[in-house]
Amino acid sequence: MKIATTTADFESYVEKRTQVCEMLAMLADCGFKHIDLNMYKSVFPGSPMCGDEWEKWVDDIGNTAARLGQDFVQAHSSDTYYAEGPDKDYQTSMIKRELEICAKLGIPGMVVHGVNTKDGKRDDFMKVNTALYLDLLQTAEKTGVAVYTENTTHRNSQTYYLYTGEDMNEMCDRVGNHPLFGVCWDVGHAHADNLNQYDEIMTMGANLKAVHVHDNLGTDVHLQMYSGNCAYDPLVKGLVDVGYKGTFTLEAYSLPSPKGFLGRKGLEKDGVVYDTLTSLPISLKIRSELLMHDIARYMLETYDCYED
Repeated sequence: MKIATTTADFESYVEKRTQVCEMLAMLADCGFKHIDLNMYKSVFPGSPMCGDEWEKWVDDIGNTAARLGQDFVQAHSSDTYYAEGPDKDYQTSMIKRELEICAKLGIPGMVVHGVNTKDGKRDDFMKVNTALYLDLLQTAEKTGVAVYTENTTHRNSQTYYLYTGEDMNEMCDRVGNHPLFGVCWDVGHAHADNLNQYDEIMTMGANLKAVHVHDNLGTDVHLQMYSGNCAYDPLVKGLVDVGYKGTFTLEAYSLPSPKGFLGRKGLEKDGVVYDTLTSLPISLKIRSELLMHDIARYMLETYDCYED
């Protein structure tokens, strides 16, 4: 199993999330060769991903990764806030463009969150998101890039309704078990709901196509592994036993925590702002990432499933 991590690891060390080439260089310094392209906050006015020059932006990313000896193994879409309203069509069109971006970069699949619905009822949620995914799957068929749905935790949303392996299987059934549709299992979200990772993985079986690995103490804060109390033997043993073919993708970008993620503040006193310690310098962040890579490798080597 190959280890990957997200470009979001270094999002607080660049001015904009779309500065992917800069983040790739930082990840290369940390030994990461397999990359999850995170486009979560890439839809904004003036974004190179959204403009007419988006293909040049993608080409620059691909050329940079090739020069650094990296490849892209999965991606994360921009967010899906809108079940209806004036932003829905535009947001959906950008996600379809992101599937095209994945195709140009050789990315096999992209995580797309579901949307919360107005009335908050489960059946309505499942119907709306079935329609969303079926719509996106038309573009998936043209690009060859799979769409992955993702579980969340009740602590994030009481009305998202994709929490367990059974919930994920139901969504797969609703889209006709399409060969370009699958599940990304977020380990930290499942841990925050106190689920048994092994049992849930075995329940999903072949529907499981990707993972997001991180840690917490019961809330969704995306800590490095072994910074919380998540159990990892059930996770790795489950991935081995289920015959998981995807990558071991880390989404643990908040240790050291960027100042914006957990709300760390500086000090304003007598008209002077003191904020030097709101985040760590890049040199210490890189040391932390190197340790995270080594920990992930240890976890996989222990179960004899590590692949370079």
